[in-house]
Order: sequence, then C-alpha cells, then structure tokens
Amino acid sequence: MDDINFSIVIPVYNEERRLPKNIDKICQFFLTTHQKVEIIFVNDGSTDQTLAILSAYNNKYNFKIISYQKNQGKGYAVRQGALASKGDWVVFFDVDLATPLEEFNLLVETLAPGDQIVIGSRRLPASQINVRESKTRTLLGHCFTKLSNLLVPSVVDFTCGFKCFSRTAVAIIFPRARINRWGFDAELLYVGTLHYLPIKQIPVSWAHDADSKVKVFQAIFSSLWELFNMKLNQLRGLYK
Repeated sequence: MDDINFSIVIPVYNEERRLPKNIDKICQFFLTTHQKVEIIFVNDGSTDQTLAILSAYNNKYNFKIISYQKNQGKGYAVRQGALASKGDWVVFFDVDLATPLEEFNLLVETLAPGDQIVIGSRRLPASQINVRESKTRTLLGHCFTKLSNLLVPSVVDFTCGFKCFSRTAVAIIFPRARINRWGFDAELLYVGTLHYLPIKQIPVSWAHDADSKVKVFQAIFSSLWELFNMKLNQLRGLYK
C-alpha cells in the first residue's frame, strides 16, 4: 500500500480473551474509514493463544503482525510497531478499546498543519469518563502525573492509551526511546519536548476496563523509577 495516511499500532500480550471480541470491530472500522490505513498488531511475547488468533484473523483482514518470543513490555512493543510503520501518522491504542474507535475520527478532524504529537486526555473539561477507575487508581494516577510534570510540565494525562505521532516525530522520538514498560508514555513525550515538538491534547471518551492487567501499585513504583532513569538518560546525552 502506497501513501499510507495512518499506521495503527496495537500492542497485545496474552489477549486470547479480548482479541476475539474486538479484532473484528477494529479491522472493520478501519476498513470503512476514508483514510488509507495499515494496522500493525505487535505480539509482545504472549504465552497463550494470542499469536494463533492473530494469524487466523490475518487470513481475513491482511494486517501486519510483529511477534517475538520474550515479553519485553508495552513500551517496547509500541516502539517496534512505530519503527516498522509507513504511515504519515502513527496512532497507538489498547486492544481493550477503553478509548472508543470513534475517537479516531475526532483525531483526524483536529489534526492541523504543524501538529507533531497529539494525545488523548481523560482530564480535560470536555473529556467524558464512562466507567471510572477506583479511587486508589485515580489518586495514584494523579500522583504520577504531577511527578511526570517535572519533566513535561504541560501534560495533564500521560497514560491514556491513545496517542498520535507525525512521521517527523516518530523519526526523532522512537529511535531514542529506551523505557520498555510502564513509564514509556512519559518518556515519549519527554523526548519530544527536548526536541521542541509541540504536544496537542484533545479530550476523549474513555471507560476503565475491569479486566485490565495493570497491577497499579507495581506500575506506579516502576514508573517512578523509570522517571528517574529518564532524567539520567537526558543528562547522559542519550536523548540528543
């Protein structure tokens, strides 16, 4: 496919339960869009039937599969998908569709000349939360945001799984990124900020998935350590 407008990157890890529910929705949605789209599923070392399910559906939809045996983390998976992409824009989101597919249309409508990074946010006045997280998860998320703001001051929601990068931003950010797990979102935005790439935040509709695999306390403490490492990486010149 030539002149691809959007590359859609979807990282998956042990998703044999959710994939059959959502893969038809995802593929059929992008088949009917007016944009030229490539879909890239990145199998992050799943140990269940995820790869077999992807392969079976690929016979129907002919998307791209990137797969490797050892689980490396969501950040690593997104990075592999972005670096293999060919679209003018790279969008990644979660297979649980916590951010509805229809938000892609909003994204397309809001893209403007000069945009480099566009991220969905659950914490803007026009955002709509349909199913909320627990109070504990919400509080810890706010704490992570405040700490991340020491590196990227303007962003109000780092971890919403709906982000878009221009081809220029992909070429600058993803080869330099090093964080493989929970803090990877903040690193992508931090590297972009260091290279003076503007970040646009757009409100999205979002619903917490009760089947979320994220162990929130583990994720927060790992992310804090990774924020510290990001600053070290910057001081060592690794993001230049």
